[in-house]
Amino acid sequence: MALCNDPSLTYLNSAGYNVVRLPRAGIDPLDVIGKDARSIEVLGPLSRIWKSDTPAPTPQPPQPAASIDGQQTARLSLSVGLKLLADVLGAFNAAMPQLGFAYRRARSIQITFTNVQSIAIDPFDIGDFLANGDLDSANPFVAHYFLDDDSDAYVISETLVSNALTVTAADENGDEISMDVPAIEEVVGANIEVKSGNSRHTVLTYKGKTPLTFGFKAYSIAYDNGRWSTHGVTPSGGIALAAPTRAIETEAAPVAPVLLTRGGRLTLK
Repeated sequence: MALCNDPSLTYLNSAGYNVVRLPRAGIDPLDVIGKDARSIEVLGPLSRIWKSDTPAPTPQPPQPAASIDGQQTARLSLSVGLKLLADVLGAFNAAMPQLGFAYRRARSIQITFTNVQSIAIDPFDIGDFLANGDLDSANPFVAHYFLDDDSDAYVISETLVSNALTVTAADENGDEISMDVPAIEEVVGANIEVKSGNSRHTVLTYKGKTPLTFGFKAYSIAYDNGRWSTHGVTPSGGIALAAPTRAIETEAAPVAPVLLTRGGRLTLK
């Protein structure tokens, strides 16, 4: 899959995390990601489909993620970089998130997330929740995910959130380009704070009011031979999140999607 090698989907992999291509609020630990041949998206919290005698675990307080703060993307092509920047600024409620006019002299963009915090649930707590419960098999989406050999699911144990990103643009020679800060401030609006990192205005930081999730860790949990087992999942572009999810509804009421896969085997990946 060509997208698996896209640097905008893999820049966190070496640090042990998967990428949220469209950073946004509302992606949390204990959420489940479903993947099939057509899409990969957040389905909802595990607690909605897992009935357990153990209370659903709650995330620990946010902690500074010193090892991730300042993690850079590779130099992205202008089109890819501007799309990622527009996605983030749009999630920050910018008045105009598209900044192509400001970066028209650029040929590449490098993005750095700052003010990064980690929000996590201890994997042991997730394991206790699973071990003392069972799936709510009355959900009508169980059949699809349980029988489809091409479907997978992942349970999130940790997310990375940030309310700021720094952007450096370069020309065809790799030289950094100065930016017109007042013009950018005018179009992005009051919801975005724009700061220059140096006197030449080649490094700009965009800061929003709400932290967005831009990375995550996930675990595979499988029911094999009458017992639960867990497996780490190697971070890759193949499970990067690229689009927001929408609730799936029936005529009667909203239905929480579920994550059963492979006949004869229950897998939460």
